[in-house]
Amino acid sequence: MKTATLLALLLVPLVLVAVLPAGADEGCVITPTGIDCSAAGSTTSGGTTPGGYTPGLPLRYLATTERAGAGGLCWFWSPYPPGLDAWNANNDQAILLTLWALPECPDPEAPTVTLSTEWVVARAWEIFRSFPLGAPRPSLQPPDHGITGLPSYLSAPAPSRLSYQETLPDGRSLAVEAAVTAAVVDWGDGSPAMGHDPAALLPYPAGTALHTYRLKTCPPAYRAEHPSGPNCHPALEAYPVQATFRWTARYRLGGSWADLGYLDRSTVVAYDVDEVAGVLRP
Repeated sequence: MKTATLLALLLVPLVLVAVLPAGADEGCVITPTGIDCSAAGSTTSGGTTPGGYTPGLPLRYLATTERAGAGGLCWFWSPYPPGLDAWNANNDQAILLTLWALPECPDPEAPTVTLSTEWVVARAWEIFRSFPLGAPRPSLQPPDHGITGLPSYLSAPAPSRLSYQETLPDGRSLAVEAAVTAAVVDWGDGSPAMGHDPAALLPYPAGTALHTYRLKTCPPAYRAEHPSGPNCHPALEAYPVQATFRWTARYRLGGSWADLGYLDRSTVVAYDVDEVAGVLRP
């Protein structure tokens, strides 16, 4: 509450008392929760504090503030100063004048402003980034070592769809969903990365993510000294196989869904590849 506003209310000319509404009985008394104008003691004006009432604390002070929904100054009861202390009989007249001259403040939680589309999209992205977007957990077949000339398979279980819903400050409901819509496998030997349906990253023989290596991988000493060294990859001791899930998100404000964007999550595993060579025996 602005100090100038409170002083102005306290200095209202006494002539205003003459124009109090007819329903303002001279027998009205101030109570800790409002103004009691009935012999039975029923409360005719209680109000609530902007921001919510704190249980256990009496609404003792009548305060004023500016709120858009009230068109300017309005009053509310508060358990905290500053304000007109309703337990002090000297404030009775000022309290009655305030209640008569000004409207009660509207619910502070009621929506007064519609949030911009940019704000909503930014909030949807914030939610999307907070999701536990899982990276692939790839398994390779053969499991320990690949074999040149024999297809290797990569499998990875697809995660479930993620969703979240909340009420925005302007009262609208925002929903955000994210799901894995694509999977990409890079076999690490310089061949092009390939896209796959996440549901098709299955083990042998049903999976679609398979690749045949031409060169085995070897330690530097083996590559330099062993007679089969020329059959090794010139630099790698293992192929860096990378699997990527593409998480795509969408959002809506009670209507149709709108695309939000995507985030990638990747896992790299080292995959050793050997060769099987026939040997002549006497």
